[in-house]
Amino acid sequence: MSAGPDAWTVGVLVAYVVLAGAVAILALAVRGVVRRGMAGGADPRVLDRLAAAERDLGTAVRRIEHLAARVDRLADDGQRGLRRANLVRYDAFKELGGHMSFSLALLDALGDGVVLSALNDRDGARIYAKPIAGGRSTFTLSEEEQRALSQS
Repeated sequence: MSAGPDAWTVGVLVAYVVLAGAVAILALAVRGVVRRGMAGGADPRVLDRLAAAERDLGTAVRRIEHLAARVDRLADDGQRGLRRANLVRYDAFKELGGHMSFSLALLDALGDGVVLSALNDRDGARIYAKPIAGGRSTFTLSEEEQRALSQS
């Protein structure tokens, strides 16, 4: 899975940029019409409406910029959420069957997270947690932990 932004996020950002550009162009066009109207002695009601439209366009530009910033923050947050998970079940001890032990990899889109392993025997279970950063761990991973990580 790619660590970059997903297609939806890119599409939304492109739409915001296009919309912001269109609003900015409209604001400049309205401003030009208002200036020409004032110089030519146009009807004051028309000029008032154009001035109001210019203010509304300015407000729209600010809102679009605010929304674009929120989309950026949401995209960043989305990268940090759980995106990939994989469970590998196995027999940790020869005398036990039934694949009661497991390794579970839980990762975000950047490959950061944890691998949890539970080794079950007749007397109980031992549980281990190993941090993962960028798809790698500073701890030695067992074959099953490595498989859980690579398949997630």
